[in-house]
Amino acid sequence: MLKSLKVLAASAAICAVPLASAQAEETDGAVLTSFESDGEFAFTAGQKARIAEVLEETRARVAQVFPQLASQVRITVLPVNRPALDALGGVTGRADRPDELIVEISQTYPDGIDGAVRDGLETTLVHELHHTVRGWTMNGNHFGHGMQIAVINEGLATVFAEETLGTVQESDLPPPDIEAWVEEVLALPIDANYGEWMFLHPDGREAIGYRTGRWVVRRAMERSGLGIVELTDFTPAAIWQLAGYDWDRQLRRSAQSASPAN
Repeated sequence: MLKSLKVLAASAAICAVPLASAQAEETDGAVLTSFESDGEFAFTAGQKARIAEVLEETRARVAQVFPQLASQVRITVLPVNRPALDALGGVTGRADRPDELIVEISQTYPDGIDGAVRDGLETTLVHELHHTVRGWTMNGNHFGHGMQIAVINEGLATVFAEETLGTVQESDLPPPDIEAWVEEVLALPIDANYGEWMFLHPDGREAIGYRTGRWVVRRAMERSGLGIVELTDFTPAAIWQLAGYDWDRQLRRSAQSASPAN
């Protein structure tokens, strides 16, 4: 997910805080889980057992839908002090490779680590595992770069988590002027600032990319009659088109406007 609102703008790279030590891996099944300490906090045995249980169960649930999911996933779990993660259930994550994730759990969430595990861990994990199936990972990205690509891939993962778990995060809901946001995103250059458009924009808007992507994916599903699993196989350009937008035409217009006059 690597997602938050104001906070994650300052946390665009997970693991910015140095960690003291990795604790021993707690599972040896489909999920290899390792827990790290920040020097002041260490997960209790009970917390590690519960987290490992949720990770195993959630990974198995996703594998039932996507058999191509890596047969074994290595997940590093980190404790963080980040109150802004409250809007996301106290948990965020990152897909590094098809078989490797990082998950951060906030100690400052209401009811602490236990509350965050209860409220946010499943959603984050389902979201990040979708990225691994899709090929939207930090290493081995199958899609290249550009905000128009990012919003679709994040939108797919967000909707998949919603469909799988039956929950919707308020922070993902579109604003009344979402159509204007869509046009803004489509007009962005390929080097648009990722942090501004995905996390916190200078004008104060939050999570423009995530919220726009979710809306476009939902619109594509409604117009095409396709489900989220089927849509996962489509390119970003095809999903834009299914939603009623011609991203390729926008790219051509951008190229023409950037060309020197004859």
